[in-house]
Amino acid sequence: MPTALFSIDRLLESAADGIVVLDRSRRVVLFSDACERITGYDRSEVVGFECRCYDVLNCHDRQGRSLAGALCPAKSLFEGSRDSIRQRMSIRRKDGAQVWIDTIYAVMRNETGEAEFVLGVMRDAGEAHAREAELLGELSELREKVLRLGNEQKAKYGFSSMVSKSAAMAPVFEKVRAALSNSSSVLISGESGTGKEVVARTIHAHGLQGDGPFVPLNCSALPRDLIESELFGHSKGAFTGAVQAHKGLLRAAEGGTLFLDEIGQLPLETQAKLLRTLQDKRVRPVGSTVELPVRVRVIAAMNRPPRKAVAAGQLREDLFYRLSVIDIQLPPLRERREDIPLLVQSFIEEFNQTGVRQVKQIDDDAWRAMLHHAWPGNVRELSNAVESAFALGSGPVLSSADFPAEVRGVYCTGASTNPADSLLLDPFLARVEREAILHALAAAGWQRNKAAGLMGISRSRLYRRMDALGINPGERRP
Repeated sequence: MPTALFSIDRLLESAADGIVVLDRSRRVVLFSDACERITGYDRSEVVGFECRCYDVLNCHDRQGRSLAGALCPAKSLFEGSRDSIRQRMSIRRKDGAQVWIDTIYAVMRNETGEAEFVLGVMRDAGEAHAREAELLGELSELREKVLRLGNEQKAKYGFSSMVSKSAAMAPVFEKVRAALSNSSSVLISGESGTGKEVVARTIHAHGLQGDGPFVPLNCSALPRDLIESELFGHSKGAFTGAVQAHKGLLRAAEGGTLFLDEIGQLPLETQAKLLRTLQDKRVRPVGSTVELPVRVRVIAAMNRPPRKAVAAGQLREDLFYRLSVIDIQLPPLRERREDIPLLVQSFIEEFNQTGVRQVKQIDDDAWRAMLHHAWPGNVRELSNAVESAFALGSGPVLSSADFPAEVRGVYCTGASTNPADSLLLDPFLARVEREAILHALAAAGWQRNKAAGLMGISRSRLYRRMDALGINPGERRP
């Protein structure tokens, strides 16, 4: 082929990227056709002149800093030891328009190794810069959304979601607060519906792992042959159907919390592997010989008392001790009936925000029905019952007729004695407390010392409350 095809002039004419060469005085000695297209300047206006960033190209970096002085890439190469620099910059075209370009600068050295020229290859980066700015904007919006959702989760699962005035819940709050300042494992036990996941989410949202993910797993919901893969992950080809690697929930919860509900339903061999993972803080996926580090807090929960599960062979004793660094036992709702009005009020406030119906009052028969129902499903059953009554009834008053039949019981036909203040908390709680004290006195044969013991309060406190509520020592409950 003719050598003319490979001449420097032909190369400069055909190159899509601009090529500029500066000498040690930063005078322009070469300015290609593409440089003219990108900058709008003719080479006759540039070649032979010192690089004029102030009054011609007005170069600035991403942060808006001028590249005319100490930050000039060419100056840095001539004075330093580096051989190349990549720079994204904004320049001003001859017509006044600002454009973004990407330029790669490289040193051209002489026989003695001294930097003699700097060659720059520039490319129009307008579209790329606009796309990057768009992506950064989307990323910023996503971060704001994640932060907003995180704050919503913290608000939803803050201590305000664990409403209570019951003495039975005091140890729960004490242990939850203790769990917020460390990363220790937590074991939560309690009957179904007592709010174990709410407690777990509260600890996560306000604890050291609050910025990480909360990953829940019901251990009884997965087949035994899939549980280890789901929990620990698996390598590609570990078993039939494993067409790609799966990192598992332990690694998916990295930096956050893994909530294992019904931990006693895990197979004992899986419990042993989980114990090893908790001890070593490393996980080995199914089918792999490599152990991977994992940084995750594990909160486990179960419906039956843990020690009974250990005795029955459902829970490994060593895993029990590893999980129960912080041991939280949730009382059933029947042991904290004084919390029913608080819980109901919080449910009503929530449903008022999400539905068309606005409930402002609850009649006395509905209150009596809720206070006397056994609530075998605990707080979850109470929430479902209130939601059902909210959805099936109409008007501003939630009546006993709105509730499911098993909740209404014998209180489905009575009339409200004072519906105007049915939802006023203090008067209603006073009536509830008075009835509770009378019930305890009756159960204790009207022996106040014994009644105080049954209620879990001091004798002096019982005396003060009886006096405040106008209960005479000889009064008998109807």
